[in-house]
Amino acid sequence: MVVDIHSHIKNQKGNQAAEEEKLLQDMERNKIGFRVVSALEGWSPETGNRYISDFVSRYPKQLAGCAVINPKEEDCGEKARTALALPGMVMLELNSVEHGYYPDSCDGVGEVLEAAKEKGVPVKVFTGIGSRSMPQQWLCHVKAFPGLDFIFLHMGCFDYGYGCVNLAGEYPNIYLETSNQYEVQILKKAVTTLPKEKLVFGSSYPERLTRCSLDVFDMFQLDDTYKSYLFEKNGARILGQD
Repeated sequence: MVVDIHSHIKNQKGNQAAEEEKLLQDMERNKIGFRVVSALEGWSPETGNRYISDFVSRYPKQLAGCAVINPKEEDCGEKARTALALPGMVMLELNSVEHGYYPDSCDGVGEVLEAAKEKGVPVKVFTGIGSRSMPQQWLCHVKAFPGLDFIFLHMGCFDYGYGCVNLAGEYPNIYLETSNQYEVQILKKAVTTLPKEKLVFGSSYPERLTRCSLDVFDMFQLDDTYKSYLFEKNGARILGQD
C-alpha cells in the first residue's frame, strides 16, 4: 500500500463532488492506499478545514485530513486547536509563501506549533522557491520543538534541495517529503546519504501528476526495503498507523 502524505483538493464551486471523485479515481489508478488531503487553493483556512474534515470522514479507510493554518491571523493558536479537534484531522500544514510571512520572524508560528505539540500531530512546512521558504528559516522551530515531527515539503524544491538533505541528516525530527522534487542530483543525494526512515512519499496532487511523483524514483534502482519505507512505512509511522 502506497501512503501519500501530501495532496490537496481544489474548491470547485458548484461541483465539489466531481473534484472528490477525481481524487479518489487518481488514488485507484495509481494504487495509492491512503492519502492525506488539505484545502489550500480557493479556500479560507477555516472553511477549507471544515470541508476537509467532512470529506475525509466519509472515507476514513482511504483519507485523512491536514489542517491549514495561517499564523498571521489573530488567535492563530486557538484556530489551530479548533481545526485539529475536527474529526479526521491528523496533521498540520504551514505555507509561508501562500500566506506571506517569514517563518523565523512570524510570532504566530510558535503559537500554532504549541497547538500541534499539545495534539501530538506532525507539521508539514513549505520549503523551496523564494525568500520566504528557506529550510533554514524553520530551524529555530525545529530546535524549540524537538518532540514534533517536521516534514519539509518538496525537499526544498530546486532552490534549497541540497541544504534540505543536509538538514534532514543533522536533525532527528526533520523528514523530507518528495513531491515537486525532480532535480536528479538532489534526489540521488537524498537516497544515497539519508537513512531509509527520512524520506516520505507525497504526490502534491492535483498540482503534480501522481504517476510522475512515483516514477521519478525508478531511475535510482532502490532496493525493496528502501522502497517499502519510502512509499509506505515512513508515512504510516508518522500517521501512527504502524
